[in-house]
Amino acid sequence: MSWQPATPVPAVRSPMISLLGSFPIACFSLTLAADIAYWQTENLMWLNFSAWLLAVGLLFASLAAIWWLLGLLLGWWRARGWTVVLGALVLIVAFLNNLVHAGDGWTAVVPLGISLSLLTVLLMSALGFSAASNRGQI
Repeated sequence: MSWQPATPVPAVRSPMISLLGSFPIACFSLTLAADIAYWQTENLMWLNFSAWLLAVGLLFASLAAIWWLLGLLLGWWRARGWTVVLGALVLIVAFLNNLVHAGDGWTAVVPLGISLSLLTVLLMSALGFSAASNRGQI
């Protein structure tokens, strides 16, 4: 039995994953910014912005995860350990953050909401570096 290296699938095969994945990056990053703005101003507008940004980010992150699973089943790419784990952690932490932000007023953001928003952004950054190191093999 001979070993043959797997040929990486070009990333251009499915640009949809890049399109769907860009929305959670923007939404979750802006959620952190809106949380900090709420912490500094106590204006409820920022709390509402955070809640909506989290909801839209989770929607697109879920769509990207479904598209990724479909591509995995169709053989467009292969699963890489840390990329899968970090992607799942981003979804879980963002969902928990959404539950925290469903609260009312100050306690919905300070301190747990900001902490979860920061953790989500840090996990997304780690996911980006992990995916970039496995370009075309996500």
